[in-house]
Amino acid sequence: MEVELLEWADDLVLHYLKGYGESINYRMGVPLLQNILQSMEQAILMKQDPQIPAAVEKARLRFAHAETIIPFTCLLGLFLSASDIERIQSEQPLEPPSKPPQQRRWRGSTVAPFAANTMLVLYKCPAQEGSTGKVMVPEELTNSFFVQILHNEEPVSIPGCNGSYFCPFEVFKERVAGPHLRHTFESLCTVKVTHADCPLTCRISRFFQWLFLRKGYAPHSCEDKDEL
Repeated sequence: MEVELLEWADDLVLHYLKGYGESINYRMGVPLLQNILQSMEQAILMKQDPQIPAAVEKARLRFAHAETIIPFTCLLGLFLSASDIERIQSEQPLEPPSKPPQQRRWRGSTVAPFAANTMLVLYKCPAQEGSTGKVMVPEELTNSFFVQILHNEEPVSIPGCNGSYFCPFEVFKERVAGPHLRHTFESLCTVKVTHADCPLTCRISRFFQWLFLRKGYAPHSCEDKDEL
């Protein structure tokens, strides 16, 4: 029981610092998700356009630490129940993992063990004809592509796609990635500073403080006294 409590305590730290405890944690993975979607769209375009040479990028490998892998898995909504995925899509923080002996799906030892990895695989349906028996139009061709997610080389269900293991690309783009793609790197990482009302004497004081600190001086506070 003590070991389980220690594991749970470690999961709490991961939950708040890198996981679902704060929405900014997983929103940091938005640029990575955008890049992955762009590479998939490029692969689909090359498959659809006969004018483009058949040589398509087979894989794009990215290497990072747990500080990237954990937020990215949270961005995808992995290891969640159906009731929690809606909160993630609306970018709300989740409650911490349940204390043992209660069961929990989100475990640090599962999400980010040593050599953790997450793979997004794009599949193309081999069918060449639409439901009417005619050649597929571009929209139908797009729907013939599916996304599968593997975590640590194991297929995992996609809660944002009704818990399926193979999600149509357009559904994945709309339901899983779409709620987060309204953000940009600049909007996420730019600090919005709000200044309170400050009179002229206050602004002058701040200016001299900045000037002294820039030159390496350390101005004394009003409470400091120099003794001879």
